[in-house]
Amino acid sequence: MTKAVFLSLPLHGHVNPTLPLVHELVDRGDEIVYYSTDAFAAPIEQTGARYRAYRNAFLADMSGLPERMDELSWLLMRTTAEVLDRELDAVRAERPDYIITDSVAPWGQWMADVLGVPVVTSVSTFAINRHVFAFALAHGVRPRSARALAWKVRHMVKALVRRRRLRRQYGVKGTGVTQSVFGRSDLNIVYTSRLFQPCAGTFDNSFRFVGPSMASRVATVGVPWERVRHSTVVYVSLGTLFNTDAAFYRTCFEAFQGEDFEVIMSVGANTADASLGPAPANFIVQTSVPQLEVLRRANAFVTHGGMNSVSESLYYGVPVVVIPQMGEQAIVGRRVEELEAGLYLAKEQVTADTLRESVRRLLADERFGRHAVEIGHSFQAAGGVTRAADAIQAFTGQRGLQAAES
Repeated sequence: MTKAVFLSLPLHGHVNPTLPLVHELVDRGDEIVYYSTDAFAAPIEQTGARYRAYRNAFLADMSGLPERMDELSWLLMRTTAEVLDRELDAVRAERPDYIITDSVAPWGQWMADVLGVPVVTSVSTFAINRHVFAFALAHGVRPRSARALAWKVRHMVKALVRRRRLRRQYGVKGTGVTQSVFGRSDLNIVYTSRLFQPCAGTFDNSFRFVGPSMASRVATVGVPWERVRHSTVVYVSLGTLFNTDAAFYRTCFEAFQGEDFEVIMSVGANTADASLGPAPANFIVQTSVPQLEVLRRANAFVTHGGMNSVSESLYYGVPVVVIPQMGEQAIVGRRVEELEAGLYLAKEQVTADTLRESVRRLLADERFGRHAVEIGHSFQAAGGVTRAADAIQAFTGQRGLQAAES
């Protein structure tokens, strides 16, 4: 039996894509020890993996992450030092044959270097290199201001100082500051297709574009479909991390009330009903919805541009209006726009009029749906978790071992 330790970034967008892969590896006989936080314990254990909790305050509560993105390089390097200090002995005691780490969990690469075992990187967003950075800059994705850039640089310097201390302490190279935020290794599993990945031709064979994970999730709530009176459905959601913007939801009320379509809107558990006011008659508003079920029936999706949400929408051929809340999502939105599978709308451009016009365009112009379907087909043809698990087994030498034993 081969054993792996999976070191995740405990956010829905980073954990959810990995669960079908972990399930596949367990089914093939691997033992997986998966580090995350208690919010993900149940779905991790349902894959057959053994759950372990990080003992780290930052990872235990990442609700403040959006406001601290300019500090991210420092936060990740500091967290790397703390995770190594608290978890290295426990991981060493597991005697893993290899480590899988999230691309934004640099402590995984450091663990692998210290233990001298292979490391696989799980990339839940786009793969990033200098060409993708250039794509982002060319499409207007850059720091909000000179002050924000200066703050980012300051924290990168702090991260660099901490990295030097870690290198002296553990005697390994570890990750660079940039690689801490956009990690890579000798094998990188990317949950998208080459068609959707920007600058795909600039990535070598160490990057395996296997398509998004589309495993069904246990739904704790349903949608009252009997209340849907329109044949056309528009879905609105800002995901799980940026979903408390009551002003945005009220703008949606103004934009879509009286339109000839039903709006299903997910507002999150922390958005107070009183801050929204009464919903128009053609709205169904819930704290959460079974997203895949809704997307199977939706005709358009207004989204924050999280990689999982956009991938799930395009998988079902549903065009999107992307309203990004952070830089990574802006790259996703610009790629959607470039491939004509939807529209990009900056936060500062959002008004009732621009929202209404954007959704009307998606519903009226069939090319958006046609291109969304084309991307969805590329996802389905990418190989999925079977291809990912094959690549991991080949990389870690398991295929050769299995052949020798048979």
